[in-house]
Amino acid sequence: MIAILSGILFVLMMPVAVSSAETASSGASSHLTPEGAVPIRYFSFEGDEDRDYDRQPDDWVRRRGQDFRNYVISEIDFEQAHQGQRSLRIDANGSNAAYYSQPLPIDSQHSYLIKAAILTRGLNYNAAVVSFSFLNHRKQRIQRVVTSPVSGSHSDWQVMELKPVNPHPDIRFVVVGCHIIPSEYSDFEGSAWFDSIMIGKLPQLNLASNFETHFRQAKSEIAIESYATGLDHSYNGENFDYKLRLQAEDVNGNILEQTVHQLTPTSDEMTDDGRTQWMLPVFPVGYYRVNATLLRNDEEIVRRSTSFAVLNLHGKSSNKGEFGWNLSGPESNIRPEDMLAITQEAGINWVKIPVWERAYSSGSSETGQLLTGVRNQSIVPVGMLVQPPEKIRGKFTEHWTGISELFTSPPIVWREAANQVMALYSPTVTRWQLGDDRDSSFVGLPQFADNMETIREELQRIGQIRQLGARWNVGADVQKNSTIQKNFLTLEFNEETPFDELCASIQLVHDRGFEAWVIVKASKRSEEMTPHARANSLVRRMIDAKRSGADLIFAHDVFDEEYGLLNMDGSPADLFLPWRTVSLALQGSEYAGSIQLPNKSTNHVFLREQDAVIVIWNDQPTEEEIYLGDDVVLHEVWGERTRLMGSSENGRQKIKVTQVPTILTGCSTELARWRMGVSFEKGRIANSASEHEDSLIVTNTFPWNIQGTVKIHSDLGWEISPQQLELAAPKAEQVAIPLSIRLPSQATVGEQTIAMEFDLGGSGLSFPFLVYRDYLVGSGDVHMEVHLSKGPNGTLIVEQHITNETNPPESLDFRCNLLIRGRRRNTRNMTGLLSGQTRKTVYVIPEFETLVSKDLWLRAEQKNGVRTLNEMLTEDQVQMLIDRSEANEEEARFPGLSVR
Repeated sequence: MIAILSGILFVLMMPVAVSSAETASSGASSHLTPEGAVPIRYFSFEGDEDRDYDRQPDDWVRRRGQDFRNYVISEIDFEQAHQGQRSLRIDANGSNAAYYSQPLPIDSQHSYLIKAAILTRGLNYNAAVVSFSFLNHRKQRIQRVVTSPVSGSHSDWQVMELKPVNPHPDIRFVVVGCHIIPSEYSDFEGSAWFDSIMIGKLPQLNLASNFETHFRQAKSEIAIESYATGLDHSYNGENFDYKLRLQAEDVNGNILEQTVHQLTPTSDEMTDDGRTQWMLPVFPVGYYRVNATLLRNDEEIVRRSTSFAVLNLHGKSSNKGEFGWNLSGPESNIRPEDMLAITQEAGINWVKIPVWERAYSSGSSETGQLLTGVRNQSIVPVGMLVQPPEKIRGKFTEHWTGISELFTSPPIVWREAANQVMALYSPTVTRWQLGDDRDSSFVGLPQFADNMETIREELQRIGQIRQLGARWNVGADVQKNSTIQKNFLTLEFNEETPFDELCASIQLVHDRGFEAWVIVKASKRSEEMTPHARANSLVRRMIDAKRSGADLIFAHDVFDEEYGLLNMDGSPADLFLPWRTVSLALQGSEYAGSIQLPNKSTNHVFLREQDAVIVIWNDQPTEEEIYLGDDVVLHEVWGERTRLMGSSENGRQKIKVTQVPTILTGCSTELARWRMGVSFEKGRIANSASEHEDSLIVTNTFPWNIQGTVKIHSDLGWEISPQQLELAAPKAEQVAIPLSIRLPSQATVGEQTIAMEFDLGGSGLSFPFLVYRDYLVGSGDVHMEVHLSKGPNGTLIVEQHITNETNPPESLDFRCNLLIRGRRRNTRNMTGLLSGQTRKTVYVIPEFETLVSKDLWLRAEQKNGVRTLNEMLTEDQVQMLIDRSEANEEEARFPGLSVR
């Protein structure tokens, strides 16, 4: 395929052979195409296109020249046809071949639908393509599109349809070309047939596109500008009536606003320049799409979409941060000034830009303008040396392993080409990457570190090299960097990368003397994954990358259709806001750990200069109530932020927690560090009635001495003394406060949560606060779990799972009980439970809904032993376990609903 594509590039460089003869007469159909296009030319190579019977298409020009030999047989074939009875055939014979139509008059007001049918047989190296060259009034080509190459042997015709082409404003003609193109080798046998080449015109529909249209300041009105040109009045006796339907929808596809405009040459809705303006109300912060549909005689013929984000614009980048973007991929249609405006709102301070190919193109000055612009915005540019000039690339095999083949060659091979890049951009760019983020060809090279130093020395002859790096693989070994230069290696973190493996690779990279840069790649777009599910996976991955110890964190190619953050026109993709929200919240922070919340929601704490940031989520939606400080702001991943007010009585904020992470900023740093620093000296008690001695360990995280009290709350029936502990701790000191615990006979075994209420006078906090800790009851080597599910006829099925993890191994016997108020005790025996085994006892409760009290007490007493396991479930806990069981069943039946 690479060979074929290189052949296409060769074809694209050829001039179009056109004569000044009269342009081709219309061979258009009298009917609209199925897509609603008005046909302007249809080539079928039937009898009316060979009026002189020479088996050559009339008004076509065959290309002649050194690479286009006359001995190649080409003619109209009477044996093969996609439609009708004839087609144009070109036989392969070691040479290129091309036919061109006469210039067909068109305009730039329409878009053009293009189709062609190609059949090949016996082609192993050559390929067949159809080209469409768009010319200005001087018949100079300024735009060209080509079908995908067809090669090999096919039994059926390959119908090639290109996306509608919006021509350059200077376009006046189009020329069709039928080509056989070579690869590294050429075929001497085989044939290609061309037929059913159609060009049709459609109205051109556009939506205004610039930074201001795609990124809207919160609480401001929104104007959607669209315009349609090429509105033909009629065709073949049928008059046309046009309407423009506009719809605005939210991230979930819900239609929020819609309108329909009548489009006529004298429509009051249209301004003098043909634009239609639609005013929308003020939308909340978030991501939105606009769909514009042009209807002709009430049938949809053209559809365009764009998107915009409503956000609180910052107007500038922060002075420093560790998040960045990769601007790889095809060049976008975004003006440099718009790209600069987008990057300063993206929460980034780093940007990777491919520069080698651009240094040799007409866009080199625009690239230099972009590099200088981001530098002036406190964004560090990283130049990626990828896609070397063809004269250099052509010296290597078509199927090379990557850029390492070039840079491990003698410097004389690449020095001159690289020097031009250095001369153009090195005053601005001082960090460089060899290859892009997909090119891992340096991995495993035996002299990698030495090669990097050699390359650095060569590049520094012209430019300044502060850092040099390459893409690396998670899990791959890393050679020692013995130089003083802190080069970097880039690791990809995607949905298939285990977090612990990423952390291990980052640690190895650091140990070997390199910086570790991480590319965060979102989950692939699919019908099964909702926008919330994709945002969930991206945000969690960004958080994991931040706490992994990575030096810098980059988004995967931001223009990628599957994984990116931006569309090619500069409009935001659905993941732009989640990326921005997380990067703005976490930039410049340090990972500190996590705190225990009353409902056990997963969370991670990051410390900034002035506050703490807490990211929180729970796979089972719940509500957490906890005091985090007096200035807490809640950020949804779609950009909405809310000041989180606490209770006037105890200051606690109520936080609704879902699977999609919520970000809390403005949290008290001292309070977060205090919670993380509280522990018990032992934190474990045997399941016995004897008194147990322990100590509460507290670290003073406030910048002054602290005095106060601690009350330990337990609704488990525990006797804790003293119930109120006196606390006095100097600044930054750790203190131990002794206490004693006595358990009741029915104490539940396992980790039990207790709450400690700290009241610190003079701390600067407005309220006392709770700290939660788990305390292990029992030996910890035998565990019990309870599973509940609804059975037939109103029954409730209760499963009592017991796991034996004793070491040294023991064989255990248990007497198991289920106790329900108002019902007889249910007793089962479990004998011979070996170490490493899990077994279950099942109870069936008939007519469960008729119970007055639905509390359950499950107990397992070891026969001739000291272990007693208890699990006491309130009615609310019972219902929660039933709901979880039903959700798991639904998730198993419909995997796409696993993240809502």
